[in-house]
Amino acid sequence: MPHEWILAIETSVTDATLALTRNGQTTASGNFSSERSQECDLFGPLQLILAQLPAGEHLTAIIVGTGPGSYNGTRVGIAAAQALAQVHGCGVAGLCSFEGVTAVHKSESAWAVGDARRGSFFVMPLVNGRVTAAPELLGEADFQARLAQCKGPKVTFESPARLPAGPEITEATATAETLVKSWLTRSPSEKEALQAVPAGAFYLRPPHITKSKKKVL
Repeated sequence: MPHEWILAIETSVTDATLALTRNGQTTASGNFSSERSQECDLFGPLQLILAQLPAGEHLTAIIVGTGPGSYNGTRVGIAAAQALAQVHGCGVAGLCSFEGVTAVHKSESAWAVGDARRGSFFVMPLVNGRVTAAPELLGEADFQARLAQCKGPKVTFESPARLPAGPEITEATATAETLVKSWLTRSPSEKEALQAVPAGAFYLRPPHITKSKKKVL
């Protein structure tokens, strides 16, 4: 029976991680810290991880964390995943990076929260470690009221001090190994559906695009 080789890339957070698994067991992993130069810092650790893939073997799937997180890091991770998928002839699946937080898999119900900028904050439910709905964008008062209704762990990728209800919120990070675990809980049809959609960055709101005032001739 052929081995199932999965590579996971999580570069949307400062503590970036990589993992190579065979039939669900981690065979190699790596990490690096980077805030603004992931396009330089990723490829050394990635090369070391891929060197652990036995000769003649190919990746069967690539999982990539899509944020919300670092603008640059998320896109570098997705671009690397897409390029490797072409080489190995496999699919890419993008998962929200909050599915890579170990704490959310230990509780039936958990909540991803954070600063959505522009005077707003977000709350997003996770059930059994999976994102189940789009993030709610709320003003400060509504955010605090909504948190009071949320039962279960509340995790963020930033300092809780930046949020109005910080003390009950835990700062966390996503890992590539936990992303793989989230992927493996899915059924074959769910995996197929995820791989059919091009991996893209997880936006809290539609991207803000400023249109040129100049007329195009």
